Order: sequence, then structure tokens, then C-alpha cells
Amino acid sequence: MLQRVLCGYTTPISKFKSNPSAAISEAQGDAIAVSSNNEIQFYAVPAEMFEEMIAFCEYAQRGTTELKSIPAHFTGEGLDMDKVSDEMATKIKKGDAGEFEEWQ
Repeated sequence: MLQRVLCGYTTPISKFKSNPSAAISEAQGDAIAVSSNNEIQFYAVPAEMFEEMIAFCEYAQRGTTELKSIPAHFTGEGLDMDKVSDEMATKIKKGDAGEFEEWQ
């Protein structure tokens, strides 16, 4: 079965369990896809990235809360971030966190 990996780093669960801090450090602040039997089981993200994700989701859901700066991982040149955040919030509220577009 093909599976889409949503980040640049993967590691087997056995290696991750033996030293999770080393795995996160090796990814240099990026998320890690942790696999078992060649299937992604979960994603591990550093605390800073998780906090950025939560701040972005809260901003997107409320729409009225001022976010002083959009986290660097979630910006895109030439994108209407209000439109993108509204679409993401609508999907999240419907229970469909689904696959969002990746921006660069």
C-alpha cells in the first residue's frame, strides 16, 4: 500500500523508541514520520513546531483573534492567507483535517 509522507524525515519505531531526543535533534526542527512495518504510525514534531501549529489553528478557527505574526512554516508568497486559513478552519470544523496544500 502506498502512503504519503508529509515530512522530510522518517525513522523506524524501534530507532525512535531507543532515543527519541536524538531522532528529533537529527531532523533539525522538522517533523519526523515514525513507521512500523513500513507504514507511517505517527508524526513526531518538536515542541516549538507544535506550538506554531496550535497558534495557527487557533487563529484560523477564530478568525477574530489577532495573530501578530504567522509562523514561518505556514507562510506562502502570493497566497491569500485569510482565504487559506478560512478553508483550513472549515475543514477542521467539519472533522476533515485532510490533506492541505503545501506551500513554499
